[in-house]
Amino acid sequence: MEEFANAHQGSEGTGLASNPLHRYCADPDLVMVGDRWYLYCTEDGLPGWSSHAFYVYESGDLCHWTRRRILDLDQVPWWHGGQGAWAPCLLVRRGRCILYFVADGQIGQAVAPGPTGPFRAAQKPFIARGDYDCLPIDPSVFVDDDDVPYLLWGNGRAYMGRLSPDGLRLEDGSVRSAVPDNFREAVTIRRRGDTYYASWSENDTRDPGYRIRWSSAPSLDGPWTVPRILIEADHAKGILATGHHCITRVPGRDDWIVAYHRFARDGRGDGCHREIVFAPLDFADDGALVQVRPQVGSYWYPARNPVTP
Repeated sequence: MEEFANAHQGSEGTGLASNPLHRYCADPDLVMVGDRWYLYCTEDGLPGWSSHAFYVYESGDLCHWTRRRILDLDQVPWWHGGQGAWAPCLLVRRGRCILYFVADGQIGQAVAPGPTGPFRAAQKPFIARGDYDCLPIDPSVFVDDDDVPYLLWGNGRAYMGRLSPDGLRLEDGSVRSAVPDNFREAVTIRRRGDTYYASWSENDTRDPGYRIRWSSAPSLDGPWTVPRILIEADHAKGILATGHHCITRVPGRDDWIVAYHRFARDGRGDGCHREIVFAPLDFADDGALVQVRPQVGSYWYPARNPVTP
């Protein structure tokens, strides 16, 4: 277990000076359980994205973090030394935590009694290579206001399927797919009021032009608006390859946070040396997402108690 922090003193919304995790990490999934933040991500900084372990980062303010190892690929029965551990995400259902993750270019599933594990992997891939017409990577979860959970994934083509109430399987006949705009990967959906927001990454994560676009609709069936940019590179600030994000609502509040990765700003920035940062997400009066202007540092959301469910 490791603990680390990096923050300016100041009021709500104060920025951090740099990468808040002090590590190379990518593909964030940020969730709040109780009054604690939990960040699941890809361990980066290795050639070919070859990490073989998953960690969870725990915080009360997006600033001070504790790191815990939660799953090794050696503990995954169907992994036999292929591609590495990528893009985990968490679903909390019926008192259990379900981790969806990528290993060997397939999506796996593991279950634990709490967000810090220990996680036990299923015997077979949840979505195997060849099950659908895409590379099955970059899972994300969406739980609608009626408490129905969905899993999204894909590369080149986006897929979404309704999960069973316990989150352990996909419901028969529920999977749908689309190719929104210049979709590449990392599709996610969130709902605010009566509006659904889909967002995704386009270009390759090694491309300095990697960026995030979004669209909205009155239902999951559409119609979806013309895509717009949510986050893109700022070359003047040396901020490049802003992509693979997640959007998280603070429970009980209309406060929203976007976590995303980009090239690390330590001189080693590329597609295998990435950093995760946080930013507030705002909405215009008409409900449109306000474009996020990336900053050199990161956003700090101070701890607040109590947090209502």
